[in-house]
Amino acid sequence: MASREIEERIDRLHRHGVIDLHFDLLMELYERRTRTKVLEMDILPDLEAGSIGVIGAALYLHDRYLPELALRVALDQIARLYAEVDQSDRFAICKSHAEILQARASGKIAFLITMEGVEPLGADIDLLRAFYELGLRCVGLTHARRNAAGDGALFAESGSPRGGLTDFGRDLVRECETLGVIIDLAHISPAGFNDIFEIATKPLIVSHTNARRYYNIERNISDEQIKMVGERGGVIGINAVLVSPRQEEATIDRYVDHMEHVRNLIGIDGVAIGFDFLEFVSRQWSAAEREKFQHQFTHAHFIAELSNHSQSRNVTRKLIERGFADDEIEKILFRNWMRIFEQLL
Repeated sequence: MASREIEERIDRLHRHGVIDLHFDLLMELYERRTRTKVLEMDILPDLEAGSIGVIGAALYLHDRYLPELALRVALDQIARLYAEVDQSDRFAICKSHAEILQARASGKIAFLITMEGVEPLGADIDLLRAFYELGLRCVGLTHARRNAAGDGALFAESGSPRGGLTDFGRDLVRECETLGVIIDLAHISPAGFNDIFEIATKPLIVSHTNARRYYNIERNISDEQIKMVGERGGVIGINAVLVSPRQEEATIDRYVDHMEHVRNLIGIDGVAIGFDFLEFVSRQWSAAEREKFQHQFTHAHFIAELSNHSQSRNVTRKLIERGFADDEIEKILFRNWMRIFEQLL
């Protein structure tokens, strides 16, 4: 197929907008809170270049804000998102499947507020309702650390605590289902993963992860776990960072290997995108901050041709090269996440 034909095919496949369900945007908006129009000036160009239609905008807290400032900083992050969206006609904060459809029909990029680690809630279940009213629609119980809900998975082959969810964590899963909040299995320990499956009754998702077959750490998802998600009708977003422990294998081909592996285990309906891009943050780091990051998250290599949203076309191009059919690619790019939104929001 000629290059021009491929580009025209990519244009067609991107016409509905690509969905990325995990982007650590809100902490960055908070860190740049002395500025205005950060979304429009710093973020929008990449989103437009990559035809991004929906973003899972994640609430996340750096260790330095824990525990005393967890709630305050989380609320400030949401406030910054609302303020930034008010300054532009290109974005919409959405709370339902219908609102996402409306935003996309109006040519706007839709934000779905998500939470990566429930530290902002402390151990107060009622705060989940408060965040829900502000727009929170997807919750991952943990990041890499322990909190009141349970333990995060280690960036190692084994060793995560075996205690599973706490009583608060179990109550939180039930309350998410009652309210209509998507439960995200990203980062949860293997024991916590199993506990969530015992409690939850609706489809479960992993917003951003990779297959342990190619990068064998507990942070990533095993074949057994992939099958569990598929059997529940869930979707797994493939992460663009943790694709290989070796820099030379951190390529778009390896990224698509993860997609192909999930597809082979549970079918194309279970594969989507959760890029977890850090490039716009990491390019501002000092040498010391880079060293700290690599020490904390062992071998988190970035893909040179897939480091920000403007490069999403490179994924689509590689899927075409690898023989994925158009209907399969559309499911990966947006239809699978949209199905989850329609079912759960």
